[in-house]
Amino acid sequence: MKKRSLLILLVIAAALPGFSNVAAQTEEPPTKGRPTAVGSAGFAGAQPTSRAIARIWRGRTLAAKADEYQSYLDKSGISRVRATPGNLGVTVLRRNDGEKTEFLVLSVWESVDAIKKFAGDDYQKAVILPRDREYLLEVEPNVLHYEILREERK
Repeated sequence: MKKRSLLILLVIAAALPGFSNVAAQTEEPPTKGRPTAVGSAGFAGAQPTSRAIARIWRGRTLAAKADEYQSYLDKSGISRVRATPGNLGVTVLRRNDGEKTEFLVLSVWESVDAIKKFAGDDYQKAVILPRDREYLLEVEPNVLHYEILREERK
């Protein structure tokens, strides 16, 4: 699990150069139960009032199904994430690797309570979309959560 966590952090660091200094995974981030926000807009120059939480999920599909899965993910999953109160944003990463394509979804939340509005009380578990098993090579049962210590963008 440590190797996978490190790999995910490296992917994030490479894809989002301003996304640095992410804290180690926590079972219950210290913001649990408290409303939180990252500055007024969550971007460069904003002074954080407390720490937001990044939720990371990944899935792999066959490259031949990647475009279709991406469309399905946007319509069925990402739209649901964005519609959940307390969601501060989402980034979807895609990496082609020969005959397979990996998707990494990084969603940002104001609190654990906000994540639970999306994922339910067992928020450490992945939210499996109705047709995920049609597309994904394996279904990841869990997600990772990190406190966001710093985020900058131009």
